[in-house]
Amino acid sequence: MKVITTLMLLALAIQVLPVALGMNYRKLKARSFAFAFSLILGQLLLFQLGYWLGDQFLYLVKGFKGTVIFIGFSLIGIRMIMDAFHVRKGERTYVMGNPLTVILASFAQAINTFLAGMLFTLLPVDNEFLLMVLLIFTVIVSGAGIMMNPEKTERALASLLFSLGGIVMLFAAVYLGFII
Repeated sequence: MKVITTLMLLALAIQVLPVALGMNYRKLKARSFAFAFSLILGQLLLFQLGYWLGDQFLYLVKGFKGTVIFIGFSLIGIRMIMDAFHVRKGERTYVMGNPLTVILASFAQAINTFLAGMLFTLLPVDNEFLLMVLLIFTVIVSGAGIMMNPEKTERALASLLFSLGGIVMLFAAVYLGFII
């Protein structure tokens, strides 16, 4: 169970890569780390908010939680695969310079993480473990993103990782929804 949830959290952390590509370290220097911190904070806050909300209300779906898990994680996976095309074109890479733009982008890209946080309440996994793994992966991915140049090759890599993340979410949806 922990292996599959770890892979799912890695897929969720990959979502910060296109936004982090717009924070070119060579241009923004120290501000890029502050901007990356807001990406990380957005991921963790929305995950925790989703987890809290799921803990409050999703006890009502315990009778058909497999179906809810399948539909929820499938939707996240499909959205990630569809967004991969936008990432490849550069439509998800933002040029960062304004702190308000960074904060809005960090919360916008963390919507899937919010939904996943809600769904993780239906799984027998500890919240602290989930937050720690998500923090580690998000720090690594955002750090790698700021060090890269927002060029065609890097966008293609981000698109590939987005697609792989979506595929991981789809397989996890099937596995968690029907097998467990």
